[in-house]
Amino acid sequence: MRPILLPDPPTLSTGVPEIFEQGGSQNVVRRAVVIGNGFPGSENQCIGLARALGLAQNHLLYRVTRPKGGINEWLHWLPVGFHKKLDFILRHLYLYSRLMLGSKQSKYIASENGGSVGLSSILEADVKSIVSMARDTYEKDGPLVVIACGRDTVSIASSIRRLASENVFVVQIQHPRSHLNRFDMVITPRHDYYPLTLEAQDQVPRFMRAWITPREPPQDHVVLTAGALHGIDYATLRKSASAWHDEFAALPKPLVVVNVGWPRRNCRYGANLAKQLTDALLSVLDSCGSVRIALSYRTPEKVSRVIFKELGDNPKVFIWNGQEPNPYMGHLAWGDAFVVTADSVSLISEACSTGKPVYVIGADHCKWKIADFHKSLRERGVVRPFTGFEDMSESWSYPPLNDTAEAAMRVRSALAARGWSLRS
Repeated sequence: MRPILLPDPPTLSTGVPEIFEQGGSQNVVRRAVVIGNGFPGSENQCIGLARALGLAQNHLLYRVTRPKGGINEWLHWLPVGFHKKLDFILRHLYLYSRLMLGSKQSKYIASENGGSVGLSSILEADVKSIVSMARDTYEKDGPLVVIACGRDTVSIASSIRRLASENVFVVQIQHPRSHLNRFDMVITPRHDYYPLTLEAQDQVPRFMRAWITPREPPQDHVVLTAGALHGIDYATLRKSASAWHDEFAALPKPLVVVNVGWPRRNCRYGANLAKQLTDALLSVLDSCGSVRIALSYRTPEKVSRVIFKELGDNPKVFIWNGQEPNPYMGHLAWGDAFVVTADSVSLISEACSTGKPVYVIGADHCKWKIADFHKSLRERGVVRPFTGFEDMSESWSYPPLNDTAEAAMRVRSALAARGWSLRS
């Protein structure tokens, strides 16, 4: 099979294009609907795009929720709609059986909805209500941009477009693994198409290809990015630098920020990588003024245990314990160099938006499309491997990744082709 040549990711630019406006009120987009799945890595991409479109203060956040607890933790591979119906049936069968047995205390397999943010301030994603809003408010408030991300949001977003195509512009972030013509635009990393390449044909077992890859090359309305979308740009970094000035300004330089993620299906590791990381950090400490380490809430205990054991008592090193406030934005704004574990496309993409040195550790543990992601960044000079032989006071730069701004520009162009424009 011949390799399929993919278009290059959008060219880099220095910022978000100016918002333009034309036509009557029914041709001006003033608001957005964000459909999330409860995971910050997905929802932040949607909110970042809404911000780049000038709609940061004019969007509603909806969330697709799954039943949680008990047997539901094993059913996340099911389509979300079917999962909810199955949970409803199982729950009532269980309660009925307990009632028939005469039990006064029924303790059903725990079922709860929601994600990391309480649903009191977030609306449950419902196709009918969103479609009704888009139709009923169209004449007064104009069209609606719908931005969704994550597997569980695919059916919701595609149904909204099918039912209200004249009133909405639907953007699906990350490849939906379904018919692309169900969306007005799909924004996805270039490495999602890695399994269509010759290299992947040799590495990915044939029986797995249909589960991990699109089956056809990208169409005209597919925007390929180098990494993940996010809300980090010059303005947010400048604001964060001011907000975190008192805590970071006096730290000895260079300030090296270490972001630790967690093992994933295509990037597996454990205490071995943690030991490799701590050994490398100890080797470069002489060229560091200070080191700040941030662990994810999903970082395995076996990884964090090694980090605390090896570096917890070092006077140059501070390890964030997970308590609020989260210093992540302060780290991005004040860090002079970054070391990031290879598992997280989002963490690496956000660090690379700063234009500062970014070192990656653990890329040799990754395979397939995640390995392809690392390879593409190394070839562009955006990241370097972290070996422990670096001089951390050495400064080097590159054109910052600016995927979100470039994706927003493509959305604007598509809206303009439809005769619509954006107004913040």
